[in-house]
Amino acid sequence: MANNITGRDLTVEIEKAISECGLIVTDTNVKRLYPELLKNAFAVSAGERNKNQNTLFDILRAMHETGLNRTSRIAAVGGGVVGDVTGLAAALYMRGIDWVSVPTTLLAMVDSGIGGKTAVDFCGVKNLVGAFHTPVKTVASAHFLDTLPRREWLCGIGETVKTCLLDREGYRLLQKYDFSRDNEKFDAYELICECVRIKSRVVELDPTEKGLRKILNVGHTVGHALESADSYELSHGEYVAAGMLVEAEMCKDRIDEGFFAELRTMLRKIAVVPNYSGKTVAEHAMSDKKNADGLISIMTVTSPSETAEVKLSFDEFVKRYDAAAEALK
Repeated sequence: MANNITGRDLTVEIEKAISECGLIVTDTNVKRLYPELLKNAFAVSAGERNKNQNTLFDILRAMHETGLNRTSRIAAVGGGVVGDVTGLAAALYMRGIDWVSVPTTLLAMVDSGIGGKTAVDFCGVKNLVGAFHTPVKTVASAHFLDTLPRREWLCGIGETVKTCLLDREGYRLLQKYDFSRDNEKFDAYELICECVRIKSRVVELDPTEKGLRKILNVGHTVGHALESADSYELSHGEYVAAGMLVEAEMCKDRIDEGFFAELRTMLRKIAVVPNYSGKTVAEHAMSDKKNADGLISIMTVTSPSETAEVKLSFDEFVKRYDAAAEALK
């Protein structure tokens, strides 16, 4: 497991970490915001639509043209897309070289920048092609959040809530905050540290998702299905928030009644659920990697720090989804 160094301003540590790399990959937005830090970086186009094989091979080509070898390191400085695609490029190049993760968004700091899941979207399916390839170091500085756009802030809140629900201390910390789509940005340092602690512990115990790590998929079955159906109009974390809300409603018979009421109230403040039929969502959910035996797998939080996997047939998924969508109107 890589070292996760989290601080309010780690400029010196970041400069040192990326100076040891033969190539730095970022995106066009981050490079524009931090021209001095990233003046020699290779910039890919920003946005989820660019999390694809074309971007992956652009990075691989840059690695080859730069002359990287098996002892080289590559750095990913950016949000989830940059981290996912650069990490996959590192996993593939010469059968695997070291990489350093420098997440610059709230989402990447609390989730995608930790744990070594790397991937690209392929054939319209989220993260269909990927590998587990843990960075040798992750340096997360809250300083980057000063320039984070509002949409990316909301994206990070969805994953922050998800991660904190998986731990009793994390859930108690969540209750200190008034999450809302309309609220201004706040000092998220404490939440970031808590999410790093929770996710790092889970990943260390189950690095390749054979068991425990499945709990990190809360909200992601419906979230990913909505994301694909909606052609990525919203940010990933917004779809995760919507997924958590709908999945909780779909599986409320498995959730502690008092906790369900609290969870529903919290998620309704941050989630916007795109308007799709249960059949449409189910068709996209059928491609999810977590499925087995023709059943759609949903991981839901049943009480603080407790989860359950719910497996549904296509027809049962549609029935529950449509009922949940109606209840949330």
